[in-house]
Amino acid sequence: MRCASAAANVFRPGDVVLLRDVLRPSLAILSGPLRLPTDTEDKPPSVCTHRGEVRHTAILNAHPRTLVKSHTAGATFVVTFPTLEEFVNFRKRKATPIYAFDAAATVALADIHIDEREHTVFEFLEAGTGHGSLTLAIARIIHAANANLDKNAPRKAVLHSVDRNKDHATYGVKNVREFRRGLYAADVDFHAPSTPSEYLQSRLKSITDHGDSHTAFLSGAFLDLPSPELEVEVVARCLKTDCPLVVFAPSITQIVDVIEAVRAKNIQLSMCKVVELLPGMGGSMREWDLRRAVLRNPPDRKEEGGSESQEKWVCRPLVGERIVGGGFVAVFRKKLQKTRRDNAGQLER
Repeated sequence: MRCASAAANVFRPGDVVLLRDVLRPSLAILSGPLRLPTDTEDKPPSVCTHRGEVRHTAILNAHPRTLVKSHTAGATFVVTFPTLEEFVNFRKRKATPIYAFDAAATVALADIHIDEREHTVFEFLEAGTGHGSLTLAIARIIHAANANLDKNAPRKAVLHSVDRNKDHATYGVKNVREFRRGLYAADVDFHAPSTPSEYLQSRLKSITDHGDSHTAFLSGAFLDLPSPELEVEVVARCLKTDCPLVVFAPSITQIVDVIEAVRAKNIQLSMCKVVELLPGMGGSMREWDLRRAVLRNPPDRKEEGGSESQEKWVCRPLVGERIVGGGFVAVFRKKLQKTRRDNAGQLER
């Protein structure tokens, strides 16, 4: 459901919008940030489409779902704020994204609940910022905890997103800041260490330097890395008891490598489930073409006095669209850390 407040707004400089061809709605174009023309430009800023250019000035100050025309070809487009799915799918990319519905399913498997009555900060880790799609999915879940805070109040929940590839990290930051006017940008801190373990080790050192014996600080972690098995040991050390570690991988063998690492190193993680995200439009869903269409009657029907055309329902799976998604997700939870006294008792028995 689109936000009612967004529907009441008009497009402003900096907004990213989606243009859909009125005659062919499956053809959509995502703009860059809208802006006003400058005195030094020979050509005003425009959105380039398959049917001409639409000037930014034709979109600015218009309401969502306004119809605009390309000034070169006269084609008509409807302009809206992009959904998260549209933003991820149509955005130019420097890294392969986890598509929006798959990202939402991945976050749902973590089963995140933030209790604002608890006097603590809920911290989450995402290793592999990449395109920023999983970043946005996690931030959307934790955003409510920060939405009604006073301006100078500390955040109740924060996502630490790390990526060693500075180009990917920079572009992920840009995507988060440009989606819905940066709605979720304040919920995320971005870091660019050489490895996720390096960042976590620095946090652990900072905690112990302050004399705190409780070093676990993460309420959840998400790994989207080529070799996640190399990071799980340090991540598990930072997780609070019963908090989730979610691993996304395009190959089932990567999940097996993580499970083997947990067993070989006796990492305090319990595997809960492994699921496959099926290809399609993402989230194990298939989109359907459901619409009323005007169908012309064949010539023999005209001779019988029938009308030249009639309206019929088209009901069929949508074909010719982008097929996205797919991959595997493993969910682990942090085991209860046993004390030395517990271990001694076990030996005595």
